[in-house]
Amino acid sequence: MKCRFRAKDNLCAGKYRGFACIEKQCAYFAESQKCEYHEMTGDYCRKYCRFGCVGKGSCGSLVDYLEAVAGEADS
Repeated sequence: MKCRFRAKDNLCAGKYRGFACIEKQCAYFAESQKCEYHEMTGDYCRKYCRFGCVGKGSCGSLVDYLEAVAGEADS
């Protein structure tokens, strides 16, 4: 399975940055697999027509989505 957070060296580029990818045990991986709007190729969100998936908990509205994107950029 493809994980959008797995780097070429099999290290995690998401929540567990720098550690080996744990795939199905990772909440980000499970969340992105279930979203009907998320396209794994290119990490594209069809709901808001933008690149980047913030997870179902943060995509109820465009404001929520943009706040989550801004929060990820700050960290």
